[in-house]
Amino acid sequence: MKFNSQQSEIKNKIREWWDDPTQDYDSFIGHGVNSEIEKELWGNEIAQLLGHKQNLRILDIGTGTGFLALLLAGMGNEITATDWSMTMMQKAKEKAKAVQIPIQFEVQDAENLTFPDASFDAVVSRHVLWTLADPLKAAKEWVRVIKPGGMVITDIPRIGSHSGRHHYGDEIGKQLPLGNGADPEEIISMFKEAGLANINLKIMEKQEDQHRKTILIYGEKK
Repeated sequence: MKFNSQQSEIKNKIREWWDDPTQDYDSFIGHGVNSEIEKELWGNEIAQLLGHKQNLRILDIGTGTGFLALLLAGMGNEITATDWSMTMMQKAKEKAKAVQIPIQFEVQDAENLTFPDASFDAVVSRHVLWTLADPLKAAKEWVRVIKPGGMVITDIPRIGSHSGRHHYGDEIGKQLPLGNGADPEEIISMFKEAGLANINLKIMEKQEDQHRKTILIYGEKK
């Protein structure tokens, strides 16, 4: 998608939606923020993909209320957590303060990061790709800020999810490239174009819900 004034307007509307203090993200069952099973699944899978290393510099894109940031910081990593929403990030800050876990929080646009090249060992994100007006541009930025050999780890939005429409309404939802999910091959191709190699998929299954699988995609910077 080529950037234009219409795309800018869409992004502003999305940002306003997330900044609305009446949006109680943590209460939505589908987001799984309070699920111990979700925490265990994501924590175990990311730790395995990163070789169970500690003290890694990890960038959490679209941290929301801090699900991945808190999880990975608690595992001994140095976390920078970004989000475009001040409202969401404030909740994440309060959580980190409550458990005394040091996390650096910054307001950032996932498609236009301000970090220098090769600043991080890994980039992670959860439930973010479908929200983006230009996911390819975002992927290129994520690859840019990791070191050679560094890894990008994220989940693939489920086909038929209609997440864009459910959150933002038909007008905006239909204009998001991944607002209704994506075929894994589409995301693989996008990440290849962004500069990742050794791209693989990993299915995370919940025993209590075999019909709602989470597909992780991950790859290394060339």
